[in-house]
Amino acid sequence: MKKILIILTVLILPLQGYSQYYENKEKEKEKASLMDKIYFGGYLGLQFGTYTLIDISPLVGYKITPKFHAGLRFTYQYSKTEYYGSSYESSSYGGSIFSRFYILKNLYAQAEAEYLNIEYLDQNMQKTRMWIDSYYVGGGYFQPFGKRGGMYFTILWNLNQNQFSPYDNPVMRIGFTF
Repeated sequence: MKKILIILTVLILPLQGYSQYYENKEKEKEKASLMDKIYFGGYLGLQFGTYTLIDISPLVGYKITPKFHAGLRFTYQYSKTEYYGSSYESSSYGGSIFSRFYILKNLYAQAEAEYLNIEYLDQNMQKTRMWIDSYYVGGGYFQPFGKRGGMYFTILWNLNQNQFSPYDNPVMRIGFTF
């Protein structure tokens, strides 16, 4: 009888501990508020010289699961090019939707659809605007710092790059989130 009690104790105690651990994890998930799942950040690009570029791209993301995130990024770009004493200025604006899947703790795969309204010179040297859609795939690395902040290093490839695409492949981005 003693052996049966010892065997039952050895079998039941770990199950009880596992059950308690599982219940605590479920309670933690329930406690996670909406603000714990939302994050903000973005990219800032600056280049000065004969070609000047200012790119401001804030983003908001949502942690659907700990490994799968989705979000929106808004973009405004100003550029100025110097040509032998004359200059050309333009601006672009638009946004994108993205999703990230964390393969490892800090390593992620990313897919993104971007829509930009760009300004360019047509055949008659007149400023014209058009919408450009770009579809990117790639991945990156997230380096956390602090409790909720971090830095993203992302490399993406435009799957439908053409003469009007605003970036050359690969597209490299460094951004921050908090």
